[in-house]
Amino acid sequence: MSAQDQAPPEGPAPSVDRPQWEPLGQLPVDQAGAGLRGYAPWSESAEIAEPAAGNFSIHTVAANNFYHEQTDGLLITQRYETHTIALGYRRGFKLGRFPRFELGGQLQLVESDSGFLNGFISHFEDLLVSLSGVQAAKNYLRSSVATEPPLGTVVTIQGRPVYTARGDGSGFGDFSIVAKALLRDGGGSSDGMRVAARVAANLSGKSQFTAGNFAGVGLSVDKKLSSWAAFHGDLRASLFADRVSQWNLPLKRGGIGFSAGSEMKLTRSTSANVQIDGSTTPYLPTGTTAFDKGYGDLTFGVGHRWAGGRVLTHVYLRENMNLPFRVRWNLDPDVSLGIKTTIRVGSR
Repeated sequence: MSAQDQAPPEGPAPSVDRPQWEPLGQLPVDQAGAGLRGYAPWSESAEIAEPAAGNFSIHTVAANNFYHEQTDGLLITQRYETHTIALGYRRGFKLGRFPRFELGGQLQLVESDSGFLNGFISHFEDLLVSLSGVQAAKNYLRSSVATEPPLGTVVTIQGRPVYTARGDGSGFGDFSIVAKALLRDGGGSSDGMRVAARVAANLSGKSQFTAGNFAGVGLSVDKKLSSWAAFHGDLRASLFADRVSQWNLPLKRGGIGFSAGSEMKLTRSTSANVQIDGSTTPYLPTGTTAFDKGYGDLTFGVGHRWAGGRVLTHVYLRENMNLPFRVRWNLDPDVSLGIKTTIRVGSR
């Protein structure tokens, strides 16, 4: 019998394993500069650069800063927009039986002016008022030149200025360094848990752009929950090197913070994220909402991996928040738009 006459084998055709979805990690909120109330360590994913490989990152953020508060003894006004470019590099290492680790740093370049976001927010608030009929949705200080705060930042105590900064200018922001070690490598496309620990330090730049001088530790967790969802969490604590802030207000000795977020698969290379971040206030009591409340943010974003997996981009929108979990107008940027691109160089 010829080969052509043989019957085909019975049973289903052999399956071909498709690559599993690999989560893209948490949103890079405040990594290009912590909250303007300062001394808030940034959160991170648990991903570590591979040995002999590096990650180069470019992080750009536009943030609108608009605030007014007056108490019996303290007056705070703020109006300006910052545009930040943060350049970073991380390199992975492996020494014997020690956990894989990475070392890196980041430098910020910042420019400020009157910007465009405040006008955009004002029009959006008008839309909310017209749709809901709730007048509280509108911040009427934005509505005219006569009522809006002057350009820049002014803090006075009993009528005496303790801090002033122009709203237009440029300069270096903060310089930060970090060392991060992989404690458990169960992330990526597997269903395990990835855990990493880090130590970091932040060195202050120009006073109107800085988050202050502090050092801290952090613990990050990434966990794939299913074929389409993942969880990202981060806990951190910091010790302040400054006793008085750049705004000439007394500080506590340290603070703690957290992040928790979900990631949902859109395609194999694209994900959507929702993330909440929070931190204790670094300031001793002042009697103001601006400095006394714990603070954080609620952030929405989209991530995409491209160029064969060597390039990762996150785009996000950050809305400020006072703890416990109240979205409101405060001294942090009332809206921030960010884009971070990380390029892997070297082996895989």
